This record gives sequence, C-alpha cells and structure tokens, in this order.
Amino acid sequence: MEEDDFSLCVLDNSRKAARAVSRYYNGLARQVGMTAGQFSVLVAVRQARDETTGQLADRLSMDRTTLVRNVALLERDGLLKSAPVREGKAKCYRVTERGEDLLQEALPLWRKAQSEVKALLGNDDFFKTIRSLKKLSEL
Repeated sequence: MEEDDFSLCVLDNSRKAARAVSRYYNGLARQVGMTAGQFSVLVAVRQARDETTGQLADRLSMDRTTLVRNVALLERDGLLKSAPVREGKAKCYRVTERGEDLLQEALPLWRKAQSEVKALLGNDDFFKTIRSLKKLSEL
C-alpha cells in the first residue's frame, strides 16, 4: 500500500474538481434564482429533439429518478412543460417561455464562467480537459 500514490487517484481528483466546479457555477446560477443543475437540465431540454425522460437522463449521465425530480421542480416553477410521446407512456419536455427568458438571463453568466475557467486553464489545457472529461464520461 505504501507504493500507491493516492494523490493520483482519478476518482478522488475528479470528485474534488467536480465539487469545486459545481460550487463555482452554482454561485453564478444563484444570481438568477436557479442551480447549475437546473441550468444544465434546461439547456439539455432546449437542445433535445423529442427525447424521452430515459434518453435525456442517458445524455445527461443522470439517474432517471434524479432527472424526474429535477424536471418536476422545473415544471412546478413554470420553466418546463411535459408532453406525452406519441407512442407509449413516455414523456418529452419543452422549455416554456418563462424558462427561455431565464436561460437568456443565465447565459451571460455561463459565458463568464466558461471564459474564467478557460483563462484559469489556458486555451490548450481547457480543450484537453474537455476532451479528457468526455472520455471519462464513457466509463
């Protein structure tokens, strides 16, 4: 065990980074009355083309029940609306006008965060990090 260098643990380092990044983006999202997670779901729904709850959860790498809870809160706040998919019991979602307005208010804050993270890492490392994170998300 003494030869193991736990400072190089991918799990530990990725969790620490995820918590720090979440704190940072949450601080900005709170300025418009939402969380970074809610922002991510709204953006994902906005980009979706009639994706079902399961498909959206897969794309977000999120547990389906967690997504359903998040969507319920966004629906309650009038930011999303659900509609049944043509076949079966599945649902798909749409961003409401109120949700779109909130996204438009939040996007400059997201752009600011992206710019600051890019400045912290430097342009090359920023894109290397994004590529590495995408690879890790395939595990």
